[in-house]
Amino acid sequence: MPTLTQEAKSNSLVSMMLKQMYDTITNGGDPDSLGSNDFIAFDPVGLTLTDDTFDYALKGLFGESPSPKPMLDGTGKPILDANGNPKIDMEEYQNAMKNSKFRKYLQMEQFAAMVDAINSGIPPMQENTEGRKMTIFKDSSKRVSKVYEDLMQWSVVVDTPLDPKVEANLDKLRNKLFTIKKVKNAEFDPSQPIDDSNKPEIFHTFISPTYAKYVEYQMKYYAVVDENNEVRTAADNGDPDAMAKLSIDGKNMKKREDAALKAWQSLGYKEIVERIQNYLSEIEEKHMLVIKKRLQSEFRNSQRTRVIDYINYSPSIPISANALRESKGWPTLSIYQGEANTDYSNTINNWSAGAGFSAGIFTIGARNSGSTNRVSLNTDFSNIRISFKLGKVRVERGWFSEEFVESKYWKLHENSPQTLNKDIISDGNGKGLMPSIITELIIAKDVVLDFSENSSAYDAASTTVKSGAAIGIGPFVFGGSHSYENQNSQSSAKWSGKKLTSDGTYIVGYKCHVIPKSPDPNPEIKLWTDGKS
Repeated sequence: MPTLTQEAKSNSLVSMMLKQMYDTITNGGDPDSLGSNDFIAFDPVGLTLTDDTFDYALKGLFGESPSPKPMLDGTGKPILDANGNPKIDMEEYQNAMKNSKFRKYLQMEQFAAMVDAINSGIPPMQENTEGRKMTIFKDSSKRVSKVYEDLMQWSVVVDTPLDPKVEANLDKLRNKLFTIKKVKNAEFDPSQPIDDSNKPEIFHTFISPTYAKYVEYQMKYYAVVDENNEVRTAADNGDPDAMAKLSIDGKNMKKREDAALKAWQSLGYKEIVERIQNYLSEIEEKHMLVIKKRLQSEFRNSQRTRVIDYINYSPSIPISANALRESKGWPTLSIYQGEANTDYSNTINNWSAGAGFSAGIFTIGARNSGSTNRVSLNTDFSNIRISFKLGKVRVERGWFSEEFVESKYWKLHENSPQTLNKDIISDGNGKGLMPSIITELIIAKDVVLDFSENSSAYDAASTTVKSGAAIGIGPFVFGGSHSYENQNSQSSAKWSGKKLTSDGTYIVGYKCHVIPKSPDPNPEIKLWTDGKS
């Protein structure tokens, strides 16, 4: 076997890591387990988060975040930036944000920014399967919330009347899944003009406890099913250990699966939630105008304003939000490249987009808006054992209706910007303004690098960390400070013998859902709300 170059070894190690992550998520690397409408996209850098990043979803969110104070000139007037906005006293603002009362607002902004990104295209189908290749996430610079907002503004729906009693029932059922509450704004200043940043009352969209439990137990059920299917698939392929496990533990595997399903039904409100969803779907087919008006209202009510740059954003909720607290039960992955191994990078679609991997171990600067500074270390890091726990967090957007986007009962107005620019939401094959959306985060914790005895890699890593710099391999970063959007994260690096450990939480990838052709109006519809057939 030919000797791998240092860069190829680095590529091989990271691609092995990605492959093992993929195999864990997809029942031994079976893309069919995801289906043709979902795929896995790994992050070429990884996002380092704090353990309390998702706390806002558990504790709820009331009021507004504190408004940062503008910097003043000698006459007491605000100093403006090039865009005419007041410059902010960031030091004072960041000190305020260290208060646990205010951190949740930054957590919400950060999570919204992560899951609002849209991958550029979708990966091709895997040969001889019904699933897609894994890929590297490449930010298209488009955002789900903006595409959806424009869709709400410019869509034209089928024109049908609706019984007021049915409309009232729709609202009642919708509130059992998502609840909109109007609350007093604790930060309202009556001495200042009322505007978007100073309102006496504000709206909040909450996922109901019933729906939160539904998703939580749904994920637990499918985790058991996926684990069992991985054993069954391995046994079918002749793996002796899997065959033995199936023979010895087969009945208990089925019992665990049945127990998880019963828990979903009894504790996760499975029938109740799905009955509501089915009814809403039936009504939507016949009364789209009322549905659209409600969705527009929910979207407007959900919007918040980022306190740093005054840009609107739409919050999203991580479910189960207590995933990090349950991480002890996550599977542990261990990867060791050894002296020589195949470079798997050619099996990963769009590998070149993850150019950061080719550096192997590198120091890493602050990440903001997708920009990361890397400096490669000229050392052979191929013989390292990497271990970590891998888990998932579901993404829910209370303001977003996937059913509406995929419905056949709307079209774009002929004078809409999308139509004039010959844009579509999705063609179902990777092109369009929103070819896919993020539906789950793939999270890693408790990462350990185990170095070989007396290796140059250990010496280089030890020297780098002691100097206060950060080192990283693939999506994992050890030591140093990192930032994403408006939140700073300190990731400590600790040595135990030849092992380097990190207490950081890493977003290493995403499960994405392919949006089918949209718009795709039913050709049988004769009358639309714009009065045209």
